[in-house]
Amino acid sequence: MMKQRGFSLIELMVAVGILILINTIIFAKYPELSQRMAIKRTSEEIALIARQAQAYSMGIKRPASGGDDYFGFGIHFDKNSSKSFVLFADSDSDKAYDKNKGELFQEFKISTGDYFSELETCDSSDTCSKAIILDVVYPRASSMAVINNDNSSSYARVTIKSPSGDKEKKIKIWISGQISVD
Repeated sequence: MMKQRGFSLIELMVAVGILILINTIIFAKYPELSQRMAIKRTSEEIALIARQAQAYSMGIKRPASGGDDYFGFGIHFDKNSSKSFVLFADSDSDKAYDKNKGELFQEFKISTGDYFSELETCDSSDTCSKAIILDVVYPRASSMAVINNDNSSSYARVTIKSPSGDKEKKIKIWISGQISVD
């Protein structure tokens, strides 16, 4: 008599049951995982654009308007527009974003639903004060930043929150040029 090989119906049902259980656990955690990944992507993108402003100020990047002038570059946040921010060319070297003077280089919209909830300037003793407008400017040929045209600030902190408000990331932009995401 030949022995039959294969799975019995009970073994097959146990295997399918285990797969269903694993998939249920994975799909139950998917929204949370997706939200964590989105806020991480948003915060890293903002840090990258701040680094881009620094690199542009060190290089020879010029606005599309042309001319032989080379400018410092900066990143501008406005609390009233918490889902977008601006990379700008500081054409008048006043270390602040002037929308009416054509300093807009590129505007970035946050498409993940995340938003920046707090803008802060902090001193060396970690005493922070809230700001409505935050400009971090890298003057021409300098890797050192100027924050809100104030020499007493050691770093700027931008807090990014998820749409539900339960997840957040903090981006620190130091005057020394260091940029970190916590």
